Amino acid sequence: MKVALIPALEISPPSIDWQLVGPRPIGHFWQNPFEWDNYQARVLQEAGLADHKRIIQGSHFLSLDSWSLSDLKSIIRWHLGPEGNDTPAADSCALFGGGVLFVDDNPVLVPQCCSTLADLHSWSTLLEPQFQSGYFCLEGHPCPKATRQGHILRITCHDEHEDFNQPAKAAFSLEIAALATAVSAAEAALASFCEKVDLLSAEFGVKRLSDHLVRGR
Repeated sequence: MKVALIPALEISPPSIDWQLVGPRPIGHFWQNPFEWDNYQARVLQEAGLADHKRIIQGSHFLSLDSWSLSDLKSIIRWHLGPEGNDTPAADSCALFGGGVLFVDDNPVLVPQCCSTLADLHSWSTLLEPQFQSGYFCLEGHPCPKATRQGHILRITCHDEHEDFNQPAKAAFSLEIAALATAVSAAEAALASFCEKVDLLSAEFGVKRLSDHLVRGR
């Protein structure tokens, strides 16, 4: 079993000319990935950002790789709110996003509504020897549930009151050893991203910006 957990950013540019972006493609991004990928590239261009890699073709889940300090500064300012009414970085939730989970190169779970990068830590809790069963990725909603069955974790994505954002497989199993390797790689990618974010700490008036906008501490 091949498992990958890829940290992802979700951004919402506050004000761009949507007429220049053009009409939204038909269907969902997984149904029409090529046209949606071009659309996402135009959104980034009109927002003044580089064409950052989409983790799933056509999606709005952006890789943490290759962010310039200028682009990071822009998305952080958008996240904190309009100047004059902005939330102090020390009081803010983490940047929106989370982890995109792949099994055998197929995406089986993406960050849900309101999920943040801080949710990545919850994957580590599933690996703790005392963990047996419970919901995780609690920053967003709805929340998936994991249950330990020997050397396997059974993941279910079901909520009576709210549909999961897709792709989110209704139920699947993960080998704990394979997930541990994936979580370790995700943590390494997140640590590298934190180093870059921390270069902007003084500008946003905190000692370590990643503690607030990545780790959610």
